[in-house]
Amino acid sequence: MAINKQEEYYGLMGIMQGTSPKVETKKKEQRMVRTWPNLMMRELVAFMVLTGILLLISLFVDAPLEGIANPAVTPNPAKAPWYFLGLQELLHYFHPLLAGVIFPGAAVMVLLALPYIDKNPSRSFRDRKLAINLFTVFVVLMVILIIIGVFFRGPGWHWVWPWQPH
Repeated sequence: MAINKQEEYYGLMGIMQGTSPKVETKKKEQRMVRTWPNLMMRELVAFMVLTGILLLISLFVDAPLEGIANPAVTPNPAKAPWYFLGLQELLHYFHPLLAGVIFPGAAVMVLLALPYIDKNPSRSFRDRKLAINLFTVFVVLMVILIIIGVFFRGPGWHWVWPWQPH
């Protein structure tokens, strides 16, 4: 008794309205394309190209590093890494419990609850206005706070214009 081995195929998905894109095949009844090697080889080539570009950039562009750390000297202003500067900027304006726990926790909870609030199954940008607007507001606020923390904070965490000497 022969066991019929079925090969595994995955369909192509398109982010577009209407019917899915046609796949050119030799057989009319086969409308699927193998993931390996068709898709995986393209992804491997894209990964290798991106790795090569990053390697070349890292060879020719120096990282903006500071001097060796000295525990006896604290820099003024003592700034967090860029990804925490938004929270550090919030700490300047609000109580630490509010800025460090409640605001970030509420933002994470809203983003986690967003799929349950906006239950629209459509993938079109026109149909997902609530989700896209909430996420955009969150990202824009964080980017603004990070830019303020990086470029507009001087000694003593005072407001300093970028063209003013510290």
